[in-house]
Amino acid sequence: ATLAGGCCPGASHNRFAYNEAGQVRIRAGLPIYECNSRCRCGAECPNRVVQRGIRYDLCIFRTGDGRGWGVRTLQRIRKSSFVMEYVGEIITSEEAERRGQVYDRQGATYLFDLDYVEDVYTVDAAHYGNISHFVNHSCDPNLQVYNVFIENLDQRLPRIALFATRPIRAGEELTFDYNMHVDPVDAESTRMDSNFGLVGGSLGGSPRARGRIECKCGAASCRKFLF
Repeated sequence: ATLAGGCCPGASHNRFAYNEAGQVRIRAGLPIYECNSRCRCGAECPNRVVQRGIRYDLCIFRTGDGRGWGVRTLQRIRKSSFVMEYVGEIITSEEAERRGQVYDRQGATYLFDLDYVEDVYTVDAAHYGNISHFVNHSCDPNLQVYNVFIENLDQRLPRIALFATRPIRAGEELTFDYNMHVDPVDAESTRMDSNFGLVGGSLGGSPRARGRIECKCGAASCRKFLF
């Protein structure tokens, strides 16, 4: 399929998310619909990006400022390029609340609410996942979260993809905002808040009630607390 032909997103009345180089061109908050097994296009279709997996050489390293492990890229990453998917075990929000209380006591942050349309499921990367498990928070991040739909079109179960917000130098640490809020651009994007780590305020009380986590990202715009 070609970009001009619209390929699969056209069938679901959504904008084509990528340019020919595979860079995301829609605003955060809008969904990405990639081609899937029901499409006639091949593996090199420009609308198959997240499903191809990580394409950059990344490595885990130990931070020197008390933030634990982190992830850096070993090669330059172009702005708006797909970097990695946040992968883990999909659990109900009720189970996430139970696990979250345990993780809070351990000082760990592995839960990612899938609240694109409603807060029903959560991704837990504590026991099953990929390198995304080690990506640290920043109040001025170089990665942005997008909701992606490929084989499964259930809007309660988006896949979480991280794209570069700016050109990233080789050797630079990769970060995303654990408490990201996206300004609605239309009805489709009104629900895209990531609320990573502390699961659903409506379930577990306010973050303040569960103990505030000090932010150590070092950004000039640092909010001082993660939640």
